[in-house]
Amino acid sequence: MSHSEDKLLYLLYSKTRVNPIYYFMLLFSLSAQAGPVRGNGATDPSTYEAITGESADEEKAAWDSFYRSRESGFKNQPVGFLRDHLTMIPKGRAFIPAMGIGQNAIYLAKKGFLVEGVDISEVAIDTAHEAAKKQGVSIKASASDLDQFKYPTDRFDLIVVSQFYRDSLIPKFKAALKKGAYILFYEKRDTGKPQKQVSPDDFLVKSSDLKAALKDLDIRIFQEYRDHGTEVIGVLARKP
Repeated sequence: MSHSEDKLLYLLYSKTRVNPIYYFMLLFSLSAQAGPVRGNGATDPSTYEAITGESADEEKAAWDSFYRSRESGFKNQPVGFLRDHLTMIPKGRAFIPAMGIGQNAIYLAKKGFLVEGVDISEVAIDTAHEAAKKQGVSIKASASDLDQFKYPTDRFDLIVVSQFYRDSLIPKFKAALKKGAYILFYEKRDTGKPQKQVSPDDFLVKSSDLKAALKDLDIRIFQEYRDHGTEVIGVLARKP
């Protein structure tokens, strides 16, 4: 099974949750057809949309709905892995892709970082701006699809990627880092076992895949552990 087929299988399972036997049947059918995979190895969005009925606009709507339902209960707490290891990272300019409603961004702003963030959900961005204002800090954030976002080069001292993972974006994150800068990941670990899905996409990642994606960086910390009942990976790496 290719990486693209495996990725498509996971996407289909995470969206519809039917008997996995049908997925292998469907995957076999797709493999026999021409054109389900792009030349760069990525799953063709039109194939995924044809099966799931979802488009980029529907993805945005799903995340808007997700964050809207959580606005009133928002607590501005950063992930523990970031809080525990921030002393290793010099203050500077930070970037938060898939920022969500701003818990990590606001925490970094309070610690003296200049923070920029991006999220596909305008509801999340508005919520983050409002929360930052109430807490007396400033963040610069915008709503954008990260696949279409124009990434700067050699700009950031820290990038924080939390509960979001897309391997195609890793080279862009690396290019956006200054020499000697840090990138931190906090991800849900793909253990190969079914897990309860609590958001539109839980972005599971295998430890081996994350290590491979960061092999050209200086990995300072790579930790697999259980956090509040969830298997996670925490990584802190430095760009040589």
